[in-house]
Amino acid sequence: MKNSKEKINNQRSGREKLKEFDELVEILAALRGDKGCEWDRKQTFETMRPHLLEEMYELFDALDRGDKKEMKEELGDLLMHMVFLSRMAQEKGWFDIQGVLKEINAKLVRRHPHVFGDQRVEGVADILKNWEEIKKQEKKEERESLLDGIPEALPAMQRAYKIQGKLSRAGFEWQEEEGIWEKLHEELDELKVELDAGEKERAVGEMGDVLFVLVHLAMKSGLDPERALEKTNKKVISRIKFMEKELGKAKENWENLSLEELNSLWKLAKKAES
Repeated sequence: MKNSKEKINNQRSGREKLKEFDELVEILAALRGDKGCEWDRKQTFETMRPHLLEEMYELFDALDRGDKKEMKEELGDLLMHMVFLSRMAQEKGWFDIQGVLKEINAKLVRRHPHVFGDQRVEGVADILKNWEEIKKQEKKEERESLLDGIPEALPAMQRAYKIQGKLSRAGFEWQEEEGIWEKLHEELDELKVELDAGEKERAVGEMGDVLFVLVHLAMKSGLDPERALEKTNKKVISRIKFMEKELGKAKENWENLSLEELNSLWKLAKKAES
């Protein structure tokens, strides 16, 4: 069996110690210290939550744009948050950044026996299956349900994707894509019935069913539904801005145009993309 520590140490050989990381730890400790920054000292896990989310979405934007300079900056901001939160935990006597790093290092080695051990795998499907099996063994005392471990704070669409991923790996899914399409049409028909009847509360449930099936279709097709919807959002924003620009040239107001005229502008914006 391979010596995982030896393998990792060999990969580190010749590298300079990450002095900058140690410096970041020291800077954040100083900011939280008695003579530090008043704003930083007042922060709690709860107050830092929106800032962390904002940094994550700013990184996503940079990734989508392929902006390397911005990606570098946003990754730094995100790393700062990880160290900052770890510092806050250390002050409470929970754990420190060294403990965080030690745990993730051990987890990565443990969950990659095909790299740091002698296990053989056949492709990505095997790797993911092993990952889930190892994870299940690690959490067996903490989790009772197949769906335990999915964060409740996830956006609904991402949570649905996670739920269906776990169900799929357990073999509980449509084997043929045709079955998904049939279910989608069934749910759409049920949604229409409730909408036509003016039953809004029932319609909410049926709309959820439609979206859940669409998420499954996306997963089965190897697509990310969140990314797909965001792509459409950006496309619509781009077309609306094009339309507004054209309206500005013509010195026209949005409100003065008929739906037919707006549709013509929309088609023009769509054509400009190609």
